[in-house]
Amino acid sequence: MTVPVIWNASAGQKVRGPLSAATDDDLRRALADAGLEVDIVATRSEEEANSAIEQAIAAGAELIIAAGGDGTIGRVAEQLLGTGVTLGIMPLGSVMNIPRMLGLPRDIGAAAQAIASGRTATIDVGMANGTIFFETASVGLNAAVFAATQHFEDGDWGSPFKAIAAAFRYQPARMAIALDNGEQVTSRALMVTASNGAYTGVGMTVAPGARLDDGRFDVRVFRNFSKLELLRHLTTIMFGRRTYSPKVSTYRSATVRIDAHRPLPSRADSHDLGTTPLECRVRPASLKTIVGPDYADGSAVQVDARS
Repeated sequence: MTVPVIWNASAGQKVRGPLSAATDDDLRRALADAGLEVDIVATRSEEEANSAIEQAIAAGAELIIAAGGDGTIGRVAEQLLGTGVTLGIMPLGSVMNIPRMLGLPRDIGAAAQAIASGRTATIDVGMANGTIFFETASVGLNAAVFAATQHFEDGDWGSPFKAIAAAFRYQPARMAIALDNGEQVTSRALMVTASNGAYTGVGMTVAPGARLDDGRFDVRVFRNFSKLELLRHLTTIMFGRRTYSPKVSTYRSATVRIDAHRPLPSRADSHDLGTTPLECRVRPASLKTIVGPDYADGSAVQVDARS
């Protein structure tokens, strides 16, 4: 059966070197070498991508491949929720948090082989103020930081420096965090995250213990940091690195509501959600997806086991 490939033809265009943009021929060759017969649909806008996905689902596709960065993957995945159609991934972006969480290789040849292997898992997704997310919802300094870093995926290598400037402008406020067991945590923490998976932003390992199939978020409260200390910590956890800090508390909950004494910035993945309050809930076992050889027990196997 021919497999539709929803290809973001703009993915990686600003990137040079070994991670530069894949061409139609690159994709076709890698997938053919893996024994897959595909129909590659090049899209250059969200509207084109949505239309192509809808047509593929209506045509009875059992597997749809997203070829692009995390934004493209999320767009395809959102339309596959609850359909039973399997998501395949050809990672063509710069950061690739979602493939990393699924244990998928960055090399497109190896990624094609992973798709051909047919190894799947059914994973959770999150809802934040009605918006689907796959990685992390956040309130506070991190929301301001991630807003500045989101264009890193587009080749804006200066975005981490913009994030530092945004961080120093940020002013904290007391937050109340309500969990599903009735517990309420109050803190003037600089940031709070509700994570479906381990990574967010520029590959930041904000929730190293998060699992994609346990029906709960890892709610992380980053308390008693100075701004400089927190920025240093965020720098150490970029690009998939993991660093333990005793100043980070973890709670696990299927729902979380975050209120603040004054409005604080909120985000979910690349979506700007305005300001608090932020309400999140897990949609358990919502997405069937191809996973890589390093995926087990709801997360990818990590070399550094510290959390």
